[in-house]
Amino acid sequence: MRLHNLKFGWWNVSLSPPRAKTKGSPENYQSISRILVEILIKHDLSLIGVCEVSSNDMDQIQIHFQGTPYQVLPLDHKVGRTKFDTAVIYDPRRVCVSHEVDLKRTERGQVIKLGQALQVIDLKEADKFNLILCHWASRITSSGESKRKLAAQGLYDAVRDMMRNDEHIIIMGDFNASPYDSVMLEELNATRCHEAVRRHPTELFYNPFWRALPSKEVYNYTMRDTPHFPSGSHRYQDPCGQYWHTFDQMVFSGNFLGPSEWHLNESTTRTLFDEPLESSILDNKSIIDHLPVVCEIVKHP
Repeated sequence: MRLHNLKFGWWNVSLSPPRAKTKGSPENYQSISRILVEILIKHDLSLIGVCEVSSNDMDQIQIHFQGTPYQVLPLDHKVGRTKFDTAVIYDPRRVCVSHEVDLKRTERGQVIKLGQALQVIDLKEADKFNLILCHWASRITSSGESKRKLAAQGLYDAVRDMMRNDEHIIIMGDFNASPYDSVMLEELNATRCHEAVRRHPTELFYNPFWRALPSKEVYNYTMRDTPHFPSGSHRYQDPCGQYWHTFDQMVFSGNFLGPSEWHLNESTTRTLFDEPLESSILDNKSIIDHLPVVCEIVKHP
């Protein structure tokens, strides 16, 4: 018997970074759209969330999606002195997607973006999921760390009632934080420990992207001339000299690890490094500096 499943994705496409000049151009729109279509089809995704996009970016991407079944839902808008910069591309034959609410908090007159909550309905089973898209403050600015901490605390508070009501929650995004950073591990309560999550499913999230931290290559003497050792989802050299970072992640409410009919399939939940993504992220002339991440959930009574 073939189990019923849904696959979701997330990708920071780097077209319109916050407080920076847009990188939108005919060439970039074409290449990003081509990769998006390939990801959706090759990995059989029902939905992919994207960030660092504007409504104009999504209008241009929608043009390249003509002839495909996929629909675009822009979610970007200004809030305070910042903006939400996300969108969703989805297959309306499989899922119904609606924007529920923007989650934000104000601290000392400054708006902190927590995330954007969507409702996703599986059209085959009529099951509902709470999907939250996040793009937290950059590590480049000195205030980024405190903003990320406030975002993580606020988001966890915002979803506590959902968790207590046994609702299915998936939080995906570019958190600008690694799985072991306190904002993920302590404020958002997203852990790598299966047993802890299974014992406390209404209190803890499970984060499978701890597995993305090590390099995909295991070093030995034959690799002494190998120039790149990719790991995680984001490539840039930080002040400490690290090139690879696991900032793009998906975390799952505890009921995906046993107490319900829907289960995380961890073996297919991963970072994508297929071509042309590999060549693009290693090319300094490319705008691509993040890799997509994907997940699969499976229904099994």
